[in-house]
Amino acid sequence: MATQASMGFVGSVTFKNINVSGINDNVTVRATSADIRASQEITFPDVVDGRMDRTVYQLGPRIVEGNISFPLVHEGGQQGDTGKPCGTEVSHGQIFWEMATARDPVGRIINGNLGVAIRYTDNTAFLYPGGLINNMTMSVTQESTVDMSLDIIAGKSITGNVRETDPSIGTDTDFLAPARIVTWNDFVVHIYGDSDVLVSGQEIRSFEASVNNNAQRFYTLNNRLSPQDIAAGKRVIEGNVAIMGYHQGLSALAYTNDIRYTSNSKVGFGYTLGGSSSPVFSTVVKGVVFEIEEIAITNDLVETRVPWYGMADCECNYEATELGAIGSQLPSSWPNNTDCTSFGGPTSPAFPTFGS
Repeated sequence: MATQASMGFVGSVTFKNINVSGINDNVTVRATSADIRASQEITFPDVVDGRMDRTVYQLGPRIVEGNISFPLVHEGGQQGDTGKPCGTEVSHGQIFWEMATARDPVGRIINGNLGVAIRYTDNTAFLYPGGLINNMTMSVTQESTVDMSLDIIAGKSITGNVRETDPSIGTDTDFLAPARIVTWNDFVVHIYGDSDVLVSGQEIRSFEASVNNNAQRFYTLNNRLSPQDIAAGKRVIEGNVAIMGYHQGLSALAYTNDIRYTSNSKVGFGYTLGGSSSPVFSTVVKGVVFEIEEIAITNDLVETRVPWYGMADCECNYEATELGAIGSQLPSSWPNNTDCTSFGGPTSPAFPTFGS
């Protein structure tokens, strides 16, 4: 039989073992790209062996990593209308923001045992177990879509098998009803200075927020080529915003960082369904510090780009961001949300009491 070409559109990307508020099911995304892969480096040490060709080789660890990118999509009945009966009640913004940010009392990622199931063609499908989101980026540009990019680290396995074959992977995608991609007109962003809204969406051309968990693989003498564990390090939350023209207020806020001993600035963002006042997803980054703006003049539109960084903040139990929520927050109330996790602060448990 002649070799046949296989097209990628019949594939799918599904997240398994999700542990977020109200979600006890798998989540399939409509990916634009997915390059999760298992790899193993083989090296050839130089030895003195009296031969002109190599005689020894060395195996490296099995590594699973890659990126999944997809536009956020208005999925299902939680949007406030009837929709298609096969629609699901999920908010991808809420799900993935919580998957990437929620930590337990000792700083471990709660969603630290994800499985990523990828169907490539009708007869090639793999499950990559024991993973977590190492880096998540949410971005939007005027006249474009609201996109999410996830860098995954996986391969933690008690059997050493970092890639599992399963012919049923990705076959349950019949819930993917016609749905609208979240676009720039759905996105809402407010930048707060010391108190009030300093910059709003009418002035913003593009926006980006990212969470980097700085995860590392740890190997032991466990007779396996896979890592014994994957643990997150100190989190970095940062982003940037491009403003049409020059914004004097934000420029002054960044330029005068030296006159404040702390930061009361915040960045609130999320998206709605069109002009609705009830967010489908919203969150806040607190304790924000802004860098001095970058501005250049060309023949094109003048834009000001301002990098920003989120810090641990006492208003959020010493965490930089909230988990986000659906429908319960209006833009005007974003700075005072109370949806922070119950952790943060000193993450370690209380000291034990020793004998008197």
